[in-house]
Amino acid sequence: MKNLKYLVIVLLVSMMYANANAQKMQIGIEGGVNFSNASINPSVTTDTRTGLIVGSLLDVNFTPQITLTPGIRFTMKGFSNTYTNVNGVSQTDTYKLNYLEFPVLLKVKFPLTEIKPYLAAGPVLGINLSANLDQTAGTQSASSDVSNNVESIDFGLLFAGGMDFKVGMNTALFFQFGYQLGLSNIAKNTGTTTIKNNALQITGGVKFGI
Repeated sequence: MKNLKYLVIVLLVSMMYANANAQKMQIGIEGGVNFSNASINPSVTTDTRTGLIVGSLLDVNFTPQITLTPGIRFTMKGFSNTYTNVNGVSQTDTYKLNYLEFPVLLKVKFPLTEIKPYLAAGPVLGINLSANLDQTAGTQSASSDVSNNVESIDFGLLFAGGMDFKVGMNTALFFQFGYQLGLSNIAKNTGTTTIKNNALQITGGVKFGI
């Protein structure tokens, strides 16, 4: 937890420095799809949960090539696991986890007139908003709140690539493909079991110069 506090302080200082020294800024909105899964140890076979990503971002340009992009977004995560229960019936457990996330990405752009490809990477701090378990066995189904079994803070790294398309004097569209690697164990009260979120993400949106 101390490391997270230090990271947040560093990110806030970086954002204030960027704001004071930026050449130009853009504010934007984004939306997309999140193909979430989990890395579990001891190993368990899991399936992907598909969810939504909705949020906003701020591009702070140090130079035409270097940009710092903090953001805030709502992200649906989770995973499912299918197995044969003690009654010999096939059962599927689906964990539905929703987060408020704060990514801070460092982008390297490659300006090509109206199209600007870029690579990006940076930390993501997530706050768990809800955690539910849906269980289906044959014709029987049940849902329960499992928030007490999920850590309130999730931390990871996002690696991404994308393109900006200029469509007006102060307007640009963008498309981004990314992979989010979970670094923290989100499982509580599970002994030696560790669960880490990971996801493939496809997002897009629009940005306006300010």
